[in-house]
Amino acid sequence: MAYLELRTPQGVKRLKLAETSITIGRLGDNTVVLSDELASRHHCIIEPWQGGFRLRDLGSRNGTKLNENRIKTEALDNGDVVMIGTTELRFIDPDQEFSRKRQETPDFSAAIDEDDQNLQAQVTVDVDLHAAVVDAPTSYERKLHEIIDGALEKPFDETDISLVDNRGVTVHQATSAGLDAGTDEDDGEGIRAFRLMLLACFRARATDLHIEPRIDNAAIRIRVDGYMLSAVEISMAIFQRVIGVVKILCQIDTSRKNVVQDGHFSVSVKGRRVDYRVSFVPSMHGQKVVVRVLDSSNAPSRLHELGLVPWMYERLRTIAIKDAGLLLACGPTGCGKTTTLYSCLRELDVEQRNTITIEDPVEYYLEGCTQIPIDHKQDNTFANILRSVLRQDPDVIFVGEIRDTETATVGMQAAMTGHLVYTTVHSKDSIGAVFRLLDLGVEAYLVANSLDVILAQRLVRQLCDTCKKPVKPTPAQNMKMGRLMEGVPRIYVPTACKRCLKTGFIGRRAIFELLDFNDAMRDVVLKKPTIQGIREIAEQGLFNSLQQSGYQLVAQGATSIEEVDRVASSD
Repeated sequence: MAYLELRTPQGVKRLKLAETSITIGRLGDNTVVLSDELASRHHCIIEPWQGGFRLRDLGSRNGTKLNENRIKTEALDNGDVVMIGTTELRFIDPDQEFSRKRQETPDFSAAIDEDDQNLQAQVTVDVDLHAAVVDAPTSYERKLHEIIDGALEKPFDETDISLVDNRGVTVHQATSAGLDAGTDEDDGEGIRAFRLMLLACFRARATDLHIEPRIDNAAIRIRVDGYMLSAVEISMAIFQRVIGVVKILCQIDTSRKNVVQDGHFSVSVKGRRVDYRVSFVPSMHGQKVVVRVLDSSNAPSRLHELGLVPWMYERLRTIAIKDAGLLLACGPTGCGKTTTLYSCLRELDVEQRNTITIEDPVEYYLEGCTQIPIDHKQDNTFANILRSVLRQDPDVIFVGEIRDTETATVGMQAAMTGHLVYTTVHSKDSIGAVFRLLDLGVEAYLVANSLDVILAQRLVRQLCDTCKKPVKPTPAQNMKMGRLMEGVPRIYVPTACKRCLKTGFIGRRAIFELLDFNDAMRDVVLKKPTIQGIREIAEQGLFNSLQQSGYQLVAQGATSIEEVDRVASSD
């Protein structure tokens, strides 16, 4: 049973170390509160690590010393002396001492002397005396570290993060101490807190960070795999410092608090750059901040990485490298349409073909490709830029979204006149995309003759391999999944563990519905198209609905029936 021994003018105090971390510093929210003026507000943390404990400095002003050496992170051994300012703490772990004696002494039972027995008796007394201390409330740093430490891969920590402003200037350099030299401690606490939030986003694969002021504090929430998760609450003082850090990075006026403000910044981690888009909006209790994480490392980049079934992959790759035609991706916002189309673009040799994208905004950088952002203030709309692009001798055109009749008409005419066009539209499924185009006022002959493939997609969360639980499917589930359940004795359901942040899911993957336009399909669209008529033609060939594609993943144990029904229900 390990514990800390703290020597004070009033005597020696002992604190039991359990399976939870303890923080040490001057503020009252620490587990161990010091009156030492040389200690920082949140000075260091002692946490479980690989069956023992380790000491980690929290970017303290004067540093943390272990056996007279200044450290950043170090494992603790029995008898180690920790110096925080002028305060001395000793780490005692009798189990380590007993283990050493067991290895060194043949007759271990005879080696336990009177002092060891007294020490064991004292530890037992200390467990009872300090049981209430172990259950003390945790600080925001500890709660963020619960998210951070839950990930399997930990290639870097918060002190490796350099904060870069929107001009590309490194404002806060990565430092082993976690606090920039010469930085005021109050400002340093805001920087440290923000770095921890960014690290939590990295480890949890979050796409958005929400910092929301409330009556007495501020809530930190992150969006992981499409779901909002509460991370931690921070004081309003720390909230204001974090807001100041973000505004300085984005070069935003810090004095204006009742207006909408937008900006961007980036971070550099181990030579890798990640961009962030920031939005401030006024709310009842102050400005709410949403930070969008633009980290392309978590997204698939090539067509074979999308998880397509073989026949879909072959069909998409065929259309992706054609000289002319139209590939239309459809689905709601955030379902991965742009990621899929960029995967198709990467199948092209952009050095041999003039490739131009028109987007709002540009989400991925593709070397060798001309990428044009939409600017409504300058009247640079999709339709206007598309007409101009056609005079730029293009081979391949990617139109971010069809929003109006003019954009749809010009894009389809381009596909019919020798250009390869990729674009997207909002619709429920592939068949619905046909009627969406017709509802926009596009002529039926253009729809019928320009389209080659419509690809509908959704993102479903994948079950956590660590905690997913096998169950026998119910008769209703067997009936719903039909022939896909043949030979599948069990399916899996989510539970919860630290690795998946107690959600039961880790990561997402796409499910697809591909509608291939053949002559029979074109005849239906040219006449009086109906949903049933198009579906009958589609089902004569290879066609899986979104729901059927999702159930294939259920049968493979990759996701749950409820998750598929949530995102791809046909009801």
